[in-house]
Amino acid sequence: MAIKGVLFDKDGTLIDVTGTWVPAYKQLLAEVFADRSPNEIEAKFMAAGYDPVTGAFRAGSVLAQGTTRDIIGIWWPELDAPGIAQKMKLLDVDYRDLGVKHLKPLMPLRPVLQELHALKLRLGVATNDTAASAVLHMRALDAADLFDIILGADSVARPKPSGDMIHAFADAIGIGASEVAMVGDNPHDMETAHDAGAGLAIGVLSGNSAHDHLAPLADHVIDSISELPALLRKLG
Repeated sequence: MAIKGVLFDKDGTLIDVTGTWVPAYKQLLAEVFADRSPNEIEAKFMAAGYDPVTGAFRAGSVLAQGTTRDIIGIWWPELDAPGIAQKMKLLDVDYRDLGVKHLKPLMPLRPVLQELHALKLRLGVATNDTAASAVLHMRALDAADLFDIILGADSVARPKPSGDMIHAFADAIGIGASEVAMVGDNPHDMETAHDAGAGLAIGVLSGNSAHDHLAPLADHVIDSISELPALLRKLG
């Protein structure tokens, strides 16, 4: 079946995950845990997936592909439900602007997305960040208007690697899940594609994962989304 829609992961696929989120989380941790020593703060950062040797997030880690709730489970494992709700607000609302402050795209997004539009493809975003944060990021990069829908972990019952976001995207634009190409930089993006029965799972090497992380799960692995229009034209 022909591909009619492309659903993009955000961090590591559309934006520079290291350039954006490493400085953002460093600032957040320094402020939220201001009463802790630098070593304790570094330990929390590392526990969630930061690798001080590479200066990036480890492939498959919570910071690479998890939700806010996953991060809270690492940094504040002792919290009850009200405490978790408070920390969700802290990270998703009170500190939302940090992502925009440090936002760094992987490339100018409009030319690539417009090329996909020229191929008559519908476009969406599916991230384990919040939908509001993703919308802010795409607006800041002058790309929000090119997407039919921008979905976050809070947009569906189950975040990635569940296929819920693919089904939500497909339903929103009136196509089947098998007509969707899922594009992402982490194994769980590929798992999302398989869970939903998507037509294609396309891995990109612009984020946290190496080729060996993605190849066993992906139909195709490309360097970045800049190669996506040519790949989809080749596939027909």
